[in-house]
Amino acid sequence: MSRRLVLHVGAMKSGTSYIQSRLFANKRRLAERGILVPGMNWLSQVMAARDVLGDGQRQWAKMAGKVHAHDGTSVISMEYLGPVRPVVVERVRATYADLDEVTVVVTARDLNRSIPAMWQETVQNGRTWTFAEYVEGIESWRPGHRGEGESPSEAGRTFWRQQNIVRFARTWGEAFGRDRLVLVTVPPPGAPRDLLWERFCSVLGTDPAGLDPARMGNESIGAASTLVIRRLNELLDEAGLPFPEGTDLRKGMLAKQLLAARKSAEPATGLPVQPWVRDHATHMVASLQDLGVRLVGSWDDLTPVDVPGIDPAHVDPSDVAEAAIAGLAGLLEGQIRAAAESEAGDDEEHTG
Repeated sequence: MSRRLVLHVGAMKSGTSYIQSRLFANKRRLAERGILVPGMNWLSQVMAARDVLGDGQRQWAKMAGKVHAHDGTSVISMEYLGPVRPVVVERVRATYADLDEVTVVVTARDLNRSIPAMWQETVQNGRTWTFAEYVEGIESWRPGHRGEGESPSEAGRTFWRQQNIVRFARTWGEAFGRDRLVLVTVPPPGAPRDLLWERFCSVLGTDPAGLDPARMGNESIGAASTLVIRRLNELLDEAGLPFPEGTDLRKGMLAKQLLAARKSAEPATGLPVQPWVRDHATHMVASLQDLGVRLVGSWDDLTPVDVPGIDPAHVDPSDVAEAAIAGLAGLLEGQIRAAAESEAGDDEEHTG
């Protein structure tokens, strides 16, 4: 067998968490098919990616050692790698230069669906931009349309650093060869749930039949809940506790568990397709086609579609208050139950 690496580098909010959860849910089954998913869990790949992004080498070298020792296909999936500088891409290329083949996979979602998804994610990561500020920054700072002397929008610069698919493809393609670059498109709304996974499996070279479903996903939250977290970020910033302080509580528990659980009770953040979004998507597809990337999916998947939901500026304040109270109640419930369990344990110790 040949030693092959499938390196999935994102972009963010393009089904990356879904793919990663399915990979690790099927770690044993894939191993039986000769496919290695290195690391105990997703965090193992996170730590390795952080190594190669910085000055560390221990985790990155450990993972590379497992890939080099495996006679068959290995797969690493980490969206942090997508937007990295060419010097980091070269570091990755040098690590795996002696493998028989490296296939670089970029997953891409239509731009209009990416915008509200990315706003929600940036808020969960401590940002305080309003949705209007975020969209305005994206439009004004989009590639090829920055005004002369125009001061950069932090919101726009952050978005395009994480969502400039053409730059990803160009940077990774130049390092590994454009013939080794694969673009997998995220299916449109209404497509079969497993279609993205089936497309990814086709790149891996395995049949998705017989593989387990995902155990978890990167849960989204409603518009009111996003506004709650945005305001919470402002207050914590004022208190001298900026993100990532309290990440486990703020994002891990409040956002991903408590508020995500009430998603069906809230309208989502909506966004009609604007002409500039449609124009940019057309230019993006043409540029990717010019690069000669191998497509798995359909170019039509990147055609922007309206995102149903509400403009966060029009969310009823009472809905925001209800979401805030629900989040507070959930956090208190956890604290109260933990205290009760601790007290019960103390009583057992004293009576034992």
